[in-house]
Amino acid sequence: MIDVSWLTGLHIPAWLLSGTTLWICNILFALVVLIALRHVIWREFIANTRHQHVFFGAIVLLLLMWGFKAGITPGLGFHHLGATLFTLMFGWPRAITGLTIVLLASYGLITPDWPSMGVNGLLSIVAPVAVSYGILRMSWRYLPDNFFIYIFINAFFGAAIAVAVSRFSATLVLYFAGAYPFEVLVEQSLSYLPLFMFPEAFVTGLLITIFVVYLPDWVKTFDDERYLRGK
Repeated sequence: MIDVSWLTGLHIPAWLLSGTTLWICNILFALVVLIALRHVIWREFIANTRHQHVFFGAIVLLLLMWGFKAGITPGLGFHHLGATLFTLMFGWPRAITGLTIVLLASYGLITPDWPSMGVNGLLSIVAPVAVSYGILRMSWRYLPDNFFIYIFINAFFGAAIAVAVSRFSATLVLYFAGAYPFEVLVEQSLSYLPLFMFPEAFVTGLLITIFVVYLPDWVKTFDDERYLRGK
């Protein structure tokens, strides 16, 4: 049986992809990171030391979670992406910035496969952050301003869908790159997708619930006036 256990940790090694694909992905990822950096309100961030501590603390904790892969079956493991959590807590520009720092640190400390950074950044950061932010915007536009909608739709459901899109996108990349037959990817990755989605959704929903109840100023996208007062 072909082992694709690294896919469940969402690290695609460089040797599976062509040099052209790697370069294109690296350039695209760099452009996205530059756009995110330009949208970060640095004056506000620098002036608020408490938010700095929360931001960098979240980066350290997520790095530890990325380094710890929990086993499901032999040769199969996963780690939490944290993309939805970061998006809701910090907004999409700082989410991409913070997750990129985590990715850089994980490459330096855990997986020094630098040519593959672009493709893994697009799949494990850009795609889930984009999905999480898109769900948040749609909930703002089409759904009532309700505390439980924020928790279950944006945090729980958003995290689950973000993981699903991330994993499925990785599968498509490998399939079209000719790395593995689609049947192998389905058997050893997509068939376990619900087991990846639930832990991410549960942890994200739990943490966001705790934060919005006890530390609402930690969650940038949550507004007391909008979701609680007058309800």
